[in-house]
Amino acid sequence: MTREKAIRNKADNRAFELDLLRGFAIFMMILHHFAYDLRYIFEYKVFSFISAECDWFWAFLHPFFIFVFVVISGICCQFSRNNFKRSLKLLIVALGFTVVTITADHFLDLGCSIYFNVLHLLFVSTLLFAVFDHVEQKKYGERNSRNGDAVLFLIVMAFFFLLNGIHYYHYKIHSGFVSILGIEPHPDYAWTVGDELGLIPWVGVFFLGVLIGRHVYKKKETLFPNAPKAVHAVSKPFEWIGRNSLLVYILHQPIVLGILYLLRYVGVLK
Repeated sequence: MTREKAIRNKADNRAFELDLLRGFAIFMMILHHFAYDLRYIFEYKVFSFISAECDWFWAFLHPFFIFVFVVISGICCQFSRNNFKRSLKLLIVALGFTVVTITADHFLDLGCSIYFNVLHLLFVSTLLFAVFDHVEQKKYGERNSRNGDAVLFLIVMAFFFLLNGIHYYHYKIHSGFVSILGIEPHPDYAWTVGDELGLIPWVGVFFLGVLIGRHVYKKKETLFPNAPKAVHAVSKPFEWIGRNSLLVYILHQPIVLGILYLLRYVGVLK
C-alpha cells in the first residue's frame, strides 16, 4: 500500500462522529457566550434563559453540552499517541487563558477572569489518564486491561459519589479555591469569574469517556464507515469545529466581542 493510499484510508476511517459531536457542543457554547455578551456586556434585555433564575437552562441544557464535550475528550485519549504531550499543550493554553482573562478583567472590569474552567479540567484529566495509562502498561504489561477497566470504573463512581457528598459543604467553606474542586464556597468568598468548572464530578465524566473509548473505539476507527454522503455534507462544518476545537475555543470570544463592538461602533447596536 502506498503512503498516499494509507493516508487516504486513515482519513476515510476517521471517527467523524466524535468530531461532529464535539463540534456541535462547541457551537452551542459559542451561542451561549454570544447570548451572554449581548445580555450582560451590551446590556440588551434578550436571552433571559441564561439568567440565574432560569433553572432548566443551568440544570439541564448547559451541563448536557459540557457533558458531551468532556466525554468526547475522554474518548479521544484513545486516539492520542502521547497524552503527556497533549496535557502539556493544554496546560500552556489554560495558563495563557488565565493570565489574559485576569489582565483583561483588571483593566476593563468585564467580570471575565478564568481561574479554572474546561481547559484546566482537560489538562488535569488528560495528565491523570497519561499517568494511569503508563502505570497500567508497567503493571499489567498491556493497555486496555480488564484490571485497568475495573480501576477506571471505580474512579468514575468515586467522582459521582463525591458529587453527592459535596452538597453538605456548600456555602460552609470560606475560601474561593474550593470551587476548583466543585464545592461552592460561602457567598462572601465566591470569585467573580467568567467561566468555571470543578474537578468534581467532571474528572469522572472525562474518565467515563476514557472507558467508552477503550471498548467502543478499540480499532480507532469510525463506527459509521458507510454513512451517506448527505450526512457528511451536513456535518462537515461541525466536524471542522471539532477537529480544531482548541483553536476555536481560544478565538471565538474575541471574534464575537470584536464583531459586536464593531456593530455598536457603526450604529447597528446601541
